[in-house]
Amino acid sequence: MTQATDFYAQMLESQRPAAEQRVETRAALLSELRTLGATSIEVQYEGYGDSGNVEDVVVTPDAITLTEELRRRVEDFGWDFAYALSPGFENNEGGYGELTWSLEADKIDVSHSNRYIASATTEHEGL
Repeated sequence: MTQATDFYAQMLESQRPAAEQRVETRAALLSELRTLGATSIEVQYEGYGDSGNVEDVVVTPDAITLTEELRRRVEDFGWDFAYALSPGFENNEGGYGELTWSLEADKIDVSHSNRYIASATTEHEGL
């Protein structure tokens, strides 16, 4: 086994507990949100300059109001789930996205965008 392969295996192993926790959290939230009658959840997030947060949580149907504790758990789950797909996106220019969770089908879609600075150089020599 090469050193790079060994490092990759260690990295995957270190991520296993967090992945297992997301599975447990997802199952618990799915049950609670379905019980409330929610059909979908949308979590909008953003990060830049080495920090980030959830900007909004939208529940469908909109007549459903989440308790403060449940909303925080949904925010944490949405952030953790999206972050696992794009780790470190909050660094430098950052990124943003939207996690959409269809509770009826238990399907999650994540649309994520990374920001970056581009530059174009023009050189004129020997004029």
